[in-house]
Amino acid sequence: MSQPANVTEAQIRQAQGGDTDAMWDVISAYEPVLRSVIRSVAPKVDREDAEDLLQEARVALMESLRDYDSNGDASLLSYAYQAVRRAVADAHIQSTTALSIESFAAIRVRHALWTTGGDVEGAWLSVSTDADPRRRMSREAFVSVCEALAGADSLDARVPGGNDGTTWADVLPDTSADFVVPTEGREIAHFLLREISPRQSYALRAYYGIRMLKTSDEQASDELRISSHKKCEALRKLRSNGVKRARIVADAYNIAA
Repeated sequence: MSQPANVTEAQIRQAQGGDTDAMWDVISAYEPVLRSVIRSVAPKVDREDAEDLLQEARVALMESLRDYDSNGDASLLSYAYQAVRRAVADAHIQSTTALSIESFAAIRVRHALWTTGGDVEGAWLSVSTDADPRRRMSREAFVSVCEALAGADSLDARVPGGNDGTTWADVLPDTSADFVVPTEGREIAHFLLREISPRQSYALRAYYGIRMLKTSDEQASDELRISSHKKCEALRKLRSNGVKRARIVADAYNIAA
């Protein structure tokens, strides 16, 4: 996957250096790719929901851009693609499930059901007997997720509108495969920031200077394109919600955070 023709390494470096205009020039150039990811992962969403998913995709790309090394072999698109797709999948699951559940739990259960051919007891055995106790799921949590996912498309069903045989299993990531047991405080923080909404994660990273320079609420609001006249207040709410969700994730994995 190659860079859009109108994105230069100079623009990328300027964006990484804190130039908000350069940042959004780069993000805008990738918008067709972001919308393509949304169509692939969530083909049934209406225009309003698609715009919400686009916001999450933009911020996931923005976070990847902060960490991207333009001197490496991979293009920015290759480097960021999985993070963007996962952000869209997470947001889509949270917006469409019947109960309030964490997206990482929904993805794990969906993957377990798919790998066991829809055998609920087999899926339960898979998520409850993981070698790593931090990844095990309680029976109550498993049942809640199954209830929330009732009526959802099977992972081996073809994605509507596709003509290449693409299934939901192809477009929904398995977050359990990416799990790394955090052992140090910094690793725990990075893990939790990866597990919450990209917008919430970015608001917290900007405030605390995690893998980026600390930025003012005014600047962070502008970078997130928060248009409210009370944008700094909206940013603080985003941070607060991010902390709450990070604590839920920490509790689910028995992590002291």
